[in-house]
Amino acid sequence: MIKLIKEWVGPLALLLLKGIRVQHHRLSLSKTIFFNFKSLPLRQACKLPVFIYHNTSLYRIGKIEIKSENVFQGMIQWGKLGYKSQGNGKICNYGRIEFHGPVFLGGGCIIENSGTMRFMGDTQIGEGTLMLIRDYLEIGRYTRIGFLSFFMDSDDHFTVNMETQKVTRNKAPIVIGKYNWIANKTVVKKNTKTSDYTIVASSNTLLSKDYTENGEFCVLGGVPAKVIAKGIRRIYNYKAESELNEYFKSHKEAKSFQLNKTPEDLEKYCLDNALHF
Repeated sequence: MIKLIKEWVGPLALLLLKGIRVQHHRLSLSKTIFFNFKSLPLRQACKLPVFIYHNTSLYRIGKIEIKSENVFQGMIQWGKLGYKSQGNGKICNYGRIEFHGPVFLGGGCIIENSGTMRFMGDTQIGEGTLMLIRDYLEIGRYTRIGFLSFFMDSDDHFTVNMETQKVTRNKAPIVIGKYNWIANKTVVKKNTKTSDYTIVASSNTLLSKDYTENGEFCVLGGVPAKVIAKGIRRIYNYKAESELNEYFKSHKEAKSFQLNKTPEDLEKYCLDNALHF
């Protein structure tokens, strides 16, 4: 019995005693407790892995699965307010949502799902992003999505070709690779597939097809999106970013900084010390 209390009741008590509600501004304890114990197995729910914030409405929770060996408190943060947050978020899930690792969804994010959504972990979804999923959405590990973006894998309605009288399927999967960096206000439609390490560089870009033939490290932009550069990747290493910021701050005329690293060292330089949230 003591073991059960420590394992199950302990995290909940610590949440209250340590004042996590103060540390996590606008965290809703009632929604957090309800969501976890409504949707997750008891052994997971007692750890309170999902934090729900006050500005997020729970219309329908549906089927939620955390498929991670390491389940910990607050690993999924849903609706946390930021300085770009606008309006209230919403969860309306008639399908299945899978979390394979930590995920951050900013304030004002709206998810309406009647299909399958799969977040592979260490993912950030910017404030005000809208996801309307009828079929399938997969977001790769370490992907970053800018605020006010829009994902929709269905046209919702059907159309007919007046000459052939052919009616085409109105929905298709969206699959976003790992380590993608998607600009704010990007529109992602059905049939979209991106390779790992893809960058969507410009706001208001429209993604609507399979871009994987372009390979990794490509940069997309435009309406509709097209390849505007290749061989470019984002540096996720926050320590490297800090050093680069200091360099360009102290070298006002510099337009670039030359690295001289082996491919293996360059890989570590880009990925080591990556921030989860």
